[in-house]
Amino acid sequence: MAGVPLRIVAVSELVTTEVALVDLVDRLLERGVVLAGGAMISVAGVELIELRLNIVLASADALERARERAR
Repeated sequence: MAGVPLRIVAVSELVTTEVALVDLVDRLLERGVVLAGGAMISVAGVELIELRLNIVLASADALERARERAR
């Protein structure tokens, strides 16, 4: 499993600002983000199907920078 950097901020330091949706999407694509989720289908306590999904959202430039850093 890949590590995920976390930022921990005290609630007293939390500042809320309004950000346009376009700016938010631009930031996400510039830095890249991975969305992960899963679901399990079971009947009578018997697990039948497990679904896992990982989606990478990033611009081509962000992916190229990540590839260069990995070398």
